[in-house]
Amino acid sequence: MLPRIMRAFPFYVVAASMLATAHASFIETYDDGTDVGLWHCSLGVPRIIEASGGNPGAYLQQGGFSTSIPTWGSVSTRFQPGVNDPYKIDSIYTGDWTTLGVTSIAVDLNVIQVATWATDRAVTLELLQMDETGFNVNYDATYTLPDLPNPPVGWQTYSFPVDANSSTIPEGWVFTHGDGTPGTDAEWSPFLHRVDLTSIGFYKPGFAYPSLGTWILGIDNIEIDFQAGPTPTPTVTPSSTPTPTARPTPTARLRPTPRPRPVPGGNPS
Repeated sequence: MLPRIMRAFPFYVVAASMLATAHASFIETYDDGTDVGLWHCSLGVPRIIEASGGNPGAYLQQGGFSTSIPTWGSVSTRFQPGVNDPYKIDSIYTGDWTTLGVTSIAVDLNVIQVATWATDRAVTLELLQMDETGFNVNYDATYTLPDLPNPPVGWQTYSFPVDANSSTIPEGWVFTHGDGTPGTDAEWSPFLHRVDLTSIGFYKPGFAYPSLGTWILGIDNIEIDFQAGPTPTPTVTPSSTPTPTARPTPTARLRPTPRPRPVPGGNPS
């Protein structure tokens, strides 16, 4: 296995030129005011880049919304065009992951205020490809990490293998067509040639949760690892003026190794 050579920050992607197969990483840290993926978990409350309290430094926060499935998403302009378009952008977090050679994605999440927890919550990465209209799902892929019986405290890092160039569906992934029928090994890489929505949330597909109370969530260090490919061009997006909030000093954590997920008894609604 090739070692990780570097850790790139918002305006820099560096390839390991000394290796036959170069690898690189892109990480949105929010420390320089960029807002590359327009990540959001609610359309009804402000998105605020806080100047401090992240893991470490600046981070993106949304709070004061109710939902049964608290989920951060980055949405391409191809997803339901004409609907909530200000929340959409074409970035490295969507698009052609096969050509880019995406190998994994990781993120730091903080549940600052819990609405209603349930013992069967977990962290799930979901990828969608829409049809040409943008309103029907071609493919749906999910990877779910181990259960979280209790709400996680403070900043936690969650990591997901992707392997966009795999000749088979990678272990741990549940991959289906939009109608819920299973996808095939041959469809895996073609599916990832166009990702239209990338989301990471506190839920397991096929499970129902209560929607009581309000959430406050934070996201930081959204990292995508890939084989050498096109250099992503971050877009500086105006956002609300950061309002620093006193928070405990963050502690850096090693990225955990995800385990294969169990296949739930139902499909996402």
